[in-house]
Amino acid sequence: MKSSDTHPHNSRLAVREALKAASNDYHNRLNQHSLLVGITQPDYSLAKYRKLLSAYYHLYQALEQRLIAFQSSQDCQFDYSQRLKLPWICRDLAFLGIDPLREYNMAQNLPAPQVASMGEYTGVLYVIEGSMLGGQLISRSLEAYHGLNGEAGACFFRGYGQNTGPMWQDFLRFAENLAGDDDQRSAAEHAACQTFQFFIQVLDDYAYS
Repeated sequence: MKSSDTHPHNSRLAVREALKAASNDYHNRLNQHSLLVGITQPDYSLAKYRKLLSAYYHLYQALEQRLIAFQSSQDCQFDYSQRLKLPWICRDLAFLGIDPLREYNMAQNLPAPQVASMGEYTGVLYVIEGSMLGGQLISRSLEAYHGLNGEAGACFFRGYGQNTGPMWQDFLRFAENLAGDDDQRSAAEHAACQTFQFFIQVLDDYAYS
């Protein structure tokens, strides 16, 4: 199903609102995934957390390669190379003693969403930058219930810490550059939906294999 089947493009909406409207169903599905549901609760298992981080290793490796490759060929006015999240995931996995390529050595044949236009770049970033907002609550829960923190096993979910709000606003200001280009806005909405679907599919691989 294409995002346009249920959420027609609306050029009157702000880019942020349009992205949210187009991808909201997929976002809700991701939040209810078995590897994520209950992550802020005391009975969330560390076994699930290990699998989740291993899945994220694959996800962010694939997505960040696409983003950096596109950024290197364009004047993007938004430097994602200063926001890379894969190193945080690697630190968390190392703390937990996990080699994601050995302990969870799954065949990954799902292609990451392409990033070949400014709209697609913005749509993928909307998903991964937005995830930092929810990560703040998750980070606090992981520390309270499992003793993990930004220096020990929960670097990824701590993310930008107290800078999360301002950095999200920086991204939103960048995203509004698409406001006058309906084709690129539509590409951003489609890419955001594809990115949420990619997350769901990869998490499924790790949860059910």
